Amino acid sequence: MNKFDELDTEYYVERAYELRRTYVAASIKAAAKQVKAFFKGLVRIPALLRPAH
Repeated sequence: MNKFDELDTEYYVERAYELRRTYVAASIKAAAKQVKAFFKGLVRIPALLRPAH
């Protein structure tokens, strides 16, 4: 490999995969948090609809 003309493509490809793994993990974690919050909100709705005694 010519150090002046070519980049170390293996390094950059591996770095891109690492960044993608980090992004996907963060996205899944955020989505799971939103789903949990959604269902937590649904649990409260029936309590609000019950008539007070």
